[in-house]
Amino acid sequence: MAVTASPPASGTTAPAALCLRPLIGVVAVLLAAFIATINTRITTFGLADIRGGLGLGFDEGAWLTSVFSAAAMIVTPASAWLSTVVGPRRFLLWGSMVFAVSSLLLPFATDYEAVLALQFVRGLSVGTFIPAALGFILRSLAPHWWIWGIAAYSFRFVFSQNFAASLEGWYSESGHWQWIFWQNAALAPVLAALIWIGIPREPINRELLRRTDWGGIVFSGLGFGLIYAGLDQGNRLDWLNSGIVSGLLAAGLLLVIAFFVNETLVEAPLIHLRVLRRRYVWVPAVLITVYGFGSTATAYILPDYLTRIQGLRALQSGDVLNWIALPQFILVPLVALLLRRTDARLLIALGFAVIALGSWMDAGLTHDWANHDFLPSQIVEAVGLAIAITALITYAIANITPAQAAPIAATIQIARQFGTELGNAFIQTFERVREQVHSNLIGQHLNSFSDAANNRVAAFTSIFTDRPTSIGIPASQGVAVAGSLIQRESYVLAYIDGFWLVAWVLAAAVLLVLLLPTPPPNPLTPPRIDV
Repeated sequence: MAVTASPPASGTTAPAALCLRPLIGVVAVLLAAFIATINTRITTFGLADIRGGLGLGFDEGAWLTSVFSAAAMIVTPASAWLSTVVGPRRFLLWGSMVFAVSSLLLPFATDYEAVLALQFVRGLSVGTFIPAALGFILRSLAPHWWIWGIAAYSFRFVFSQNFAASLEGWYSESGHWQWIFWQNAALAPVLAALIWIGIPREPINRELLRRTDWGGIVFSGLGFGLIYAGLDQGNRLDWLNSGIVSGLLAAGLLLVIAFFVNETLVEAPLIHLRVLRRRYVWVPAVLITVYGFGSTATAYILPDYLTRIQGLRALQSGDVLNWIALPQFILVPLVALLLRRTDARLLIALGFAVIALGSWMDAGLTHDWANHDFLPSQIVEAVGLAIAITALITYAIANITPAQAAPIAATIQIARQFGTELGNAFIQTFERVREQVHSNLIGQHLNSFSDAANNRVAAFTSIFTDRPTSIGIPASQGVAVAGSLIQRESYVLAYIDGFWLVAWVLAAAVLLVLLLPTPPPNPLTPPRIDV
């Protein structure tokens, strides 16, 4: 998470390639970043299968994703620094081997505590992958290739988040839920081989190791991890009405405060706090957080609608989300080409506006919408998501030196993870409350004195009178059917409110782009507009 106080470099050039096959090393770190991103999503989509396979209850299964993601958050601030101290080759090799072994063992675990422990280890190991990727890309590639490395780095954000549903659905339909974890045991050796071949061996930098801000690493990692876990469990446990959630959030906030106090006292802090006041640091971080919130339109609202209202399985929901994932193969390279000729700030604003447009299109939702009805809005969302994240990361990198890339990558990852988690936590609570509001409002118009309501209940009752099911008296069954329709429409209205909320937040975020300063001359995006 650290950002050094060095000013942005002008006309920065990349150092010479550190090995004979730098492209293999770039492929390795990109594969590591892809594995890290897809694992969180595929575990979320496959949670029901995992619970069934391991014999876990609903409450027990709910902690699986929280433990994994919180562990990844804990290690993220340390990863950027430690990968510099011990070298990305050594750091990623150890991380990939630990990840492979823990993923291989987890489906065999029979004890719940062992399952949580293995999930925690998996999260710690996978959290080492992303922060090391961006720094190695910029150090290994010539400057004129940087934009393509950043584009590939950005590609995995949108692709893996939306492709995970189809992958998990295929595992579920084939009856092999274990491959949610075993895929990593198969991919990690490939990753380790690429790291071994493509990333050069570097000696441990003992001077940096001596100056390591261990207090900052511990306070920030544990603080962010506890806050993340509290947010992830907040809606399920009713937020501050739960002692667990209150304790997680309070402890996390205290540790984060301790982190900032620590940074003002130590000689070599993990992050120079005065840097946070610079617009080219805090504005992109806020925008990436908002981007994570905006992605909830496709990451949560849409899949939840397809599952709850249409009764689709993960594989069928994946057919819709693939309309966002697969176009990224074309869209991201096009955005990279466009960034050669257009100010990144214009594309950031355009990307956020297009995401807002896609959410606005989904606000016309009805209970009849199925897969094909989402095609226009999802194509629009795919374009907006590709433009926004690629331009955002490019702008952030345009203001730093290659030596700062690893800390900035950690900052980007923390901001994106928190943005996504804040979005999911808020939207889940927002939709739950809005469903209750709409259910109450609809119910006020349906009472025993309403001829329309009585006629509809009578029609449902006649169905059960003609075809008795022995479940209950026909009148009760008719009322139950009417109640289920009210609940269905209440959820549809809540989803519409969610799409509207995402659209307005993303549209408002366009105004933040006005605060972005002009980047210095660099090999990525020459400035076009003075702000």
